[in-house]
Amino acid sequence: MKPYLESLLMIAAIVAGSLVGLFTSFQSSWTDYFILAMLFFLFYNISLDKLFKQIKNKRYLLTALLSNFVAIPTIAFLLASMFVSNESAIFIGLIIYMVAPCTDWYLGFTKLAGGDVELNSALLPFNLLLQILLLPVYLYAGTSNSFSIPFDAFFEVMVYWVLLPFVIAQMVRLLVNKLKPFLFEKSVSLSERLTFIAIVLLIFSIFNSNVESLIENAFVLPKMFAAILSFFILTFFLARFISRASSFSKKEEVSLTMTTAARNAPLMLAVSLIFFPDEPLIHLVLVVGMLVEFPHLITITYFLKKKVYKRGLSVST
Repeated sequence: MKPYLESLLMIAAIVAGSLVGLFTSFQSSWTDYFILAMLFFLFYNISLDKLFKQIKNKRYLLTALLSNFVAIPTIAFLLASMFVSNESAIFIGLIIYMVAPCTDWYLGFTKLAGGDVELNSALLPFNLLLQILLLPVYLYAGTSNSFSIPFDAFFEVMVYWVLLPFVIAQMVRLLVNKLKPFLFEKSVSLSERLTFIAIVLLIFSIFNSNVESLIENAFVLPKMFAAILSFFILTFFLARFISRASSFSKKEEVSLTMTTAARNAPLMLAVSLIFFPDEPLIHLVLVVGMLVEFPHLITITYFLKKKVYKRGLSVST
């Protein structure tokens, strides 16, 4: 599918989800189902041999981790301080949102933009573990609000949102390859299409569930939007600068752009509901972050895929 058609379908999902959400909202569990479906189809397309080879790419993995947990938190504190007081609930929400790299849908957009899914999959467990361990440090350093994250939440995410869909997808992949090898290539192609469908449905679900919350808190939205949009612009150019300075391949540059752009809002929303139950503005920041994030990811996916396509065309000709 052409990049502009994918982008148009995702934009249509934003509009449709928002309009439907004005009249009726689906259960939030549907978002979980779409995330799990997306991960299953993504993991189905991952070759274990290639994945283990990508773990050896220490230069990329180290660069991505330093970007996600040193450079980006620095940007997050500077931006949050510029837009709001560091004693406000919005400040805490911005920090929670910005410092936590995504552990699920960034893989889908990595695939759509022409990046290396196996490479970014190797990054996933490190992203998850470090954000859980470092979030209390970031909050204490920036806001003097200290709290701890229960490790049962970490294990729940790791097992149910990473290991389980990965193991099931790999088992199905192995069975199809063994029992119906002539259908295997077709199943891989079908899985790629279903990955995109799952992403479209995920976007629809998130906008459908949160449009009313946006309308109710419209008075604080400008500062939130400005801070988060500035964050995405800066991290996009940061990824490009680091990629060029590190002499990354085009696939590595796309992969780094996606892992630094996508944030782990669903997990952080759950964390904020547990530890800040009486601070709806913190929760709203995370919702706004997701709503700004998807148009941003759609835009850079179109931009990056178009450039990757042009580069591949020029090489082949």
